[in-house]
Amino acid sequence: MYSLLFLILFAGCYLCYITSKKAKLGKVPPGFLRVAQSGKKAKIIASVLFIASWAIIIHNQGFGSGTFAFGGYVMAALSVVILLNPLRYIRWTHLLGIFILSILLETCIF
Repeated sequence: MYSLLFLILFAGCYLCYITSKKAKLGKVPPGFLRVAQSGKKAKIIASVLFIASWAIIIHNQGFGSGTFAFGGYVMAALSVVILLNPLRYIRWTHLLGIFILSILLETCIF
C-alpha cells in the first residue's frame, strides 16, 4: 500500500518537475512527455495524484498523522526527483525493479 502511494507521489512530483522551464531533463518517458506538453494539464493531473494519495493516507492513518506523513512522503519524493534527475540516475527500469521489490517485501511483512 505504501509503496504504491509513494509511486503515485513520485509520478506527481516528476510531472511537476518536467513542466519546469529550468529543469535539466534527461530521458523522459514518452507518456510523461505527452502529458507535460500542456503544462496546465500536467499540473492538474499532478494535483489530482497528490490529493488522491493524501486522501488514502488520511484514511489509513487519521487526519493529523496522515497529513504529517504525507508531508514527509512529498519531501522524500521531491528530494529524489530534484537531486537525482539532473545527474541522470533516475531510470524507469530501476524504479520499476525497486517498486516490485518493495511491493514483495511489503506483502511479506504486513
